[in-house]
Amino acid sequence: MNNSLKFSHKILLAASLVVIAAFSLFTLYNDYLQRTAIRADLENYLQEMGKVTASNIQNWLSGRILLVESAAQSLAKNTGPEQVTSLLEQKSLTSTFAFSYLGGVYGTFTQRPDSTMPEGYDPRSRSWYKEAMDAGGSTLTEPYMDAATGKLIITIATPAKPAGVVGADLSLETLIDIINSLDFNGIGYAFLVSADGKILVQPKQSLVMKSLDDVFPENTPRISSELSEATANGQTRILTFAPVKSLPSVDWYVGLSIDKNKAYAALSDFRASAIVATLIAVVLIILLLDMLIRLLLQPLTLMSKAMQDIAQGDGDLTKRLAIQSNDEFGALGNAFNQFVERIHGSIREVSSATRLVNEAPKRVGNASNSSMLKSDEQASRTNSVAAAIQRVIRHQFFAVDFP
Repeated sequence: MNNSLKFSHKILLAASLVVIAAFSLFTLYNDYLQRTAIRADLENYLQEMGKVTASNIQNWLSGRILLVESAAQSLAKNTGPEQVTSLLEQKSLTSTFAFSYLGGVYGTFTQRPDSTMPEGYDPRSRSWYKEAMDAGGSTLTEPYMDAATGKLIITIATPAKPAGVVGADLSLETLIDIINSLDFNGIGYAFLVSADGKILVQPKQSLVMKSLDDVFPENTPRISSELSEATANGQTRILTFAPVKSLPSVDWYVGLSIDKNKAYAALSDFRASAIVATLIAVVLIILLLDMLIRLLLQPLTLMSKAMQDIAQGDGDLTKRLAIQSNDEFGALGNAFNQFVERIHGSIREVSSATRLVNEAPKRVGNASNSSMLKSDEQASRTNSVAAAIQRVIRHQFFAVDFP
């Protein structure tokens, strides 16, 4: 196929390939730079947002823990039933917690707002009571659904020795609002996860209390501040985790999950723009080079036409190419003119020789005709002499025999 292409077409094809290669390399290089920049910016942004969110959660929970600890200190000094009830009905507790209560060391249970407990209920057998006593300080439980309200709550418990353990049930609505407020402009979400990978708070209620293995069965992310990638429902997610520090008895992390395709949407737009720019550049290069090549190859076109005239037998060997430059085409034109001049001279010599050859047969014919005429005249003379001799002999013969 290359042999059937014109030289100008080969130049255009080569130039197009060079432009495509150059733009491709430029695109790949910029793609690498932009990908690196986007990942660095994304990592910094997610880590900063994770730290801020974790700090907000820590501050919010720490304030509630301080309320329970303050109530425990007060109840440790005032163990009378009326004093316990009065302390549990404080507005700071009732407005903050769903329930506040005291589990006594003798199995008594006082709760506000008051609610009927199952018969034989002993707070000393409950996990919140045991964990607080064992820890000797404040503890948090993992989130769970409250049977009475159907809402997600946690229990804060702290010892109030010698009275028992003070506990408070805290609705996580505010915590959920803090978590759900991070939508990252629609490209991701935040969630709360324990150190063992159990999801505690998540925008989708169906995923609460499930593990990371359930949500991300492929390439399950490890809990770390470094960026990692995992696949969920056919989507590639970028994840990072920030620890919620200074919480008693629990080890929680704020997880941030970002849709990778949306995060790198700017890179996809750049690639599309680069492809369009490459196509436009190739078209413009082809058009400009086509006009330029036509202009630059004009001497070659004239030589080609002249050679075609000579090859077809209609060429005028007296014509010469007009040399307008001293470049390669000018040198080729001079060589062509010299070549035609030599051919012209050779043809003149051949023409002269041909005329001489054509004249020689004519001269030979004329000489032959002249010889034939002379031969005819000689023959006529010979016949005349012979006839005269015969007459003489006949006359002499008849003169002797017949006087």
